[in-house]
Amino acid sequence: MEFEDYFKYFDSSLRLAMVPRFKWSQRSAEEDLYPTFRRAFFLLGSFCLAYQCIGVIIDWSIYGRKAADTQSFVAEISEATGALMLVAVGFFNICVLSNRRPEIEILLTDLRELYPRPRDRNYRQQYYFQMANGLMKFEFIYFWMFTMYYNIAPLVVMMYEYQMDGMEMRYKTQINTWYPWNVYGSAIGYGAGHFATLIACIEGVAFSLGTHNIISIITYQLKLHFDAISNQLLKLDSRHPGANQELRRLIAYHSHVIQIADDFNEIMNCSFLGGLFFSTTALCMTSVAIVLLDLKSAIKCINGLIAFIVYNFVICFLGTEFTLAVDSCDS
Repeated sequence: MEFEDYFKYFDSSLRLAMVPRFKWSQRSAEEDLYPTFRRAFFLLGSFCLAYQCIGVIIDWSIYGRKAADTQSFVAEISEATGALMLVAVGFFNICVLSNRRPEIEILLTDLRELYPRPRDRNYRQQYYFQMANGLMKFEFIYFWMFTMYYNIAPLVVMMYEYQMDGMEMRYKTQINTWYPWNVYGSAIGYGAGHFATLIACIEGVAFSLGTHNIISIITYQLKLHFDAISNQLLKLDSRHPGANQELRRLIAYHSHVIQIADDFNEIMNCSFLGGLFFSTTALCMTSVAIVLLDLKSAIKCINGLIAFIVYNFVICFLGTEFTLAVDSCDS
């Protein structure tokens, strides 16, 4: 397989976010037929996501903090904090991936130049490709299913209550966000709020997936090279006339890969730290909200809790894989 094969799910996520794919020296830029529309969609989604960070806080300040008893107050603030972390992690990943894009593309150029030929037996290309691709495929399917549920569920519940129970439609967005227009009880206001949530959700999930995908790609590329260096060192025969020259080549190769790993670690440190902070906070506060809220309200939070469990696990897993790869090569 080729180096470009690793980018199937990464490119798909960026395409859904209306962002041009990443490129390197040997990769041509994709044809962009609607640049103005894509740019407008990206800016609108980013703005809606940034606004929701503020809107959740305002909504809690107006409604949530007026709870009558301590249990309701704790439940409200826990639910609001979980919702805030949900939108904050998406906006954070947009900032990281957008600002660090040029540096990441330089790393991808280096990795593309180091990528082995298909028949080189020192590299376990198929194994590491399957590991990286399997993880990205699982995340891609799960988080877009989460996005569909997150945005469709309120509409289904509202229609079900109206059709089956004859209840008056209660227009309420999935995430508790304050808008400068009337959302509750207004079909037009609800539609505008739901659209803002939908477009923000697409941008947030796409960039969160993109961040995980690029971490997964580079991590397994580094593991591929570290594994190859170890194999070549084990096969090195000191009695061979060219052993000294081969050792020098392997030392230079190892130094180059280590430098890429250090640069990657420096670039993505803030992503690891921010992702762990937001997801851990959300896990704690959402768990409290589920325990204290009534069943119907708790069900709304369960999907977000599961999403953050997966998000937190993937960050920790990839961080461990990266650390083990560097340590194994150094030892």
